[in-house]
Amino acid sequence: MNNNHSYFLGLYYRLTDFFSVNLAFLLGVFIRFSNEPTFSFIESGYASFLIFVNLVWIVSSSSQRIYSLQRFSGRFSYVLTTAAVVLLHLLIIVAFNGLIKTYYSRLFIFFTYVNFIALMLLFRFLANWVYRLYLNRKVIKSAIVIVGDEIYQGDVEGFLMENINEDFQEIFRLEGECSIIEKLESIKQNLPISELYVPLSKYNEDELEELSNYCDNNFIRMKLIFDSKRISARKMTAFKYNQTTVFGINLTPLDDGYNILLKRIFDFLFASFCMLFLFSWLFPIIAIAIKLSSKGPVFFTQMRTGIDNKEFKCYKFRSMKMNVDADRIQATANDPRITKIGAFLRRTSLDELPQFINVIRGEMSIVGPRPHMLKHTEEYSQIIGNFMNRHAIKPGITGLAQIKGYRGEIDDISLLQNRVRLDRFYVNNWTLLLDVKIVIQTALTIFKDHK
Repeated sequence: MNNNHSYFLGLYYRLTDFFSVNLAFLLGVFIRFSNEPTFSFIESGYASFLIFVNLVWIVSSSSQRIYSLQRFSGRFSYVLTTAAVVLLHLLIIVAFNGLIKTYYSRLFIFFTYVNFIALMLLFRFLANWVYRLYLNRKVIKSAIVIVGDEIYQGDVEGFLMENINEDFQEIFRLEGECSIIEKLESIKQNLPISELYVPLSKYNEDELEELSNYCDNNFIRMKLIFDSKRISARKMTAFKYNQTTVFGINLTPLDDGYNILLKRIFDFLFASFCMLFLFSWLFPIIAIAIKLSSKGPVFFTQMRTGIDNKEFKCYKFRSMKMNVDADRIQATANDPRITKIGAFLRRTSLDELPQFINVIRGEMSIVGPRPHMLKHTEEYSQIIGNFMNRHAIKPGITGLAQIKGYRGEIDDISLLQNRVRLDRFYVNNWTLLLDVKIVIQTALTIFKDHK
């Protein structure tokens, strides 16, 4: 079988990363404890911690499939995803260490991750270099054949050109009415064929079966192009129901179980960290200030619209005087109901801090479309087309629309349209890296005024 070179390179990356994380761990132990003669690697619990670190790496790297190089649209996308996996791994390890009350040295963890990043880059560079040397000496150039209309050939060829090594693979196009098998035989006389791309719409079942048998007998990987222009532009997932393949059109990347788990882990760890190190000491200060500013409870609770249009009780620090219109009338600029401390809390978004409770309960995420009052959800869904698509995922404490400046009062239809546009973009293009970027930008812009 003429495997795609990205398959082998992904395998080498898997091995070098596994070696890197273990070597980095051992180097971290040596640097941190080399001057402590009483330190025991086994008795101190670091041996079992190494097993945990490896398991977390296997789960986090597998969840984003960073060793399936062919699924990434370009090198930049791949580098960002790999960096996000390393960051996720670090967050899980730090959170675990915090939950067990910093049993393991934080300085050791710092040394380990500095070593890990350096070793990962070094060994991946060496893997590429050694693999290229091997290819130069051992491998005969192979052919990739694309059949079908020019528009689909261009899409597939453009993707392949970014991801294959042209020194070892050559792309051929087959157009017009011709016998594919005869053309393949002609190409085979000069180069072995590794992959064949065939559009589903151009051939009937018998013709595809004939092609499939030919590819099996000649050790060619046959790949079918789902060339329905409108449908193939949507993200799809293939399922196997007995002997029948079913394509599901995803509403969002978070239809994928791996992504749901990844986002939930990020949400829970980040919310737990904030509750432990921020909310624990800031809550008493804000609570006292709210109590001194006006009569009423510290928390304001309101029913909001969540995932799949389900209602949930959203928590906030109370920023207004007690009033009967809180669930009907949105707060406006210079609203007389807002207290002095409430104005500060709203300007800095500190009134949203109790929503970390909603995150831990699984009702909200750290990042997502902001939840609206039930009344506004009903109203806005009548104004904006496909408005309810933003409820395909959990609402968030912050979101893409918020970091772009669309937060607070909605007094213009264009503001609502832009919010929904950004929310829908986030819903349809979610990645863990995007969540990390939004969290960082939220922290950087927290004291800015927005409209």
